[in-house]
Amino acid sequence: MKKSLVIDRIFIRLGHFVSVLFLVVVCISFFEVIMRYVFNSPTIWVHETTSFLVSLAMLFGGISVYASEKHIAMTFIADSFPVIIRWYTTLFVEICTLVFAIMMTYGAFLSAKDAFISPFGKFRMQTSGSALDMPFPALNKGFFFLTCVMLVFLVILHLLRHVMSYGEAKKEHIAAKKGE
Repeated sequence: MKKSLVIDRIFIRLGHFVSVLFLVVVCISFFEVIMRYVFNSPTIWVHETTSFLVSLAMLFGGISVYASEKHIAMTFIADSFPVIIRWYTTLFVEICTLVFAIMMTYGAFLSAKDAFISPFGKFRMQTSGSALDMPFPALNKGFFFLTCVMLVFLVILHLLRHVMSYGEAKKEHIAAKKGE
């Protein structure tokens, strides 16, 4: 991992904190199994609640993984290039990631807006329509928009960090040329 910024560490800790939600999901699911098969009294809230909690954990977990730069990256092609070409390749990938994150944020905004604002302009949270009828769909879309904004912020930080590393890559490239 490259030199970690304070903001990266904050997002990584947030991901670790949110990962506790998976433990909560396991406990809730265990409760459902006991209620259904031991007491023959299934619940109506477990499925919706666990689906919502898992989606939250996945959203914030993705941000944490990107902040720690431990995501899956296919670098075998770029690793075969000289240092300076690798630097430009990474720059291209970071720019593409930023464009993708901005477009995804825009789509998430539209989705969240529709989930929180009725067509008549009034505040109304979209609900699941089930017997429980919780506002989990609206909350999920709101959190998705929030994590997309976080992603754009992180991509910009990583892009700036990469641009600032140009001098280092140039020195390494010159040193490699002298070594030939």
